[in-house]
Amino acid sequence: MKKCISLLCIVLFMSCNDAEYSKNIIGEWECASWIVEATGNDNCNDNVTFTFNADKTYSSKIQSTDTTGSYKIENGLLYSTPKEKMEIAVEINTLTTDTLEFIMSRSGNKEIMTLVKK
Repeated sequence: MKKCISLLCIVLFMSCNDAEYSKNIIGEWECASWIVEATGNDNCNDNVTFTFNADKTYSSKIQSTDTTGSYKIENGLLYSTPKEKMEIAVEINTLTTDTLEFIMSRSGNKEIMTLVKK
């Protein structure tokens, strides 16, 4: 019984976070840092932007690549599905009204991207 109650509390907590995240993510974001943990390199170079819309669509520009698609937030993860491509998930580390930080893995290397609202 205690395990069921604990599980229910975790699910409710995640649902509340997801609802707050869904509200806070809407808007235009620009890269503040993009750290590759293994090397310490910052890949941001002032040329990464994201726009998340209330209708669950997004657009992004990473260097010279423009992408559009849809997104969702579930269980503390941000899922994005670029048009005609597979879904990608990143772990939301922080999402407030002015800061979005997520953890991702490219080729097995941990990377932390921090965005700030424009």
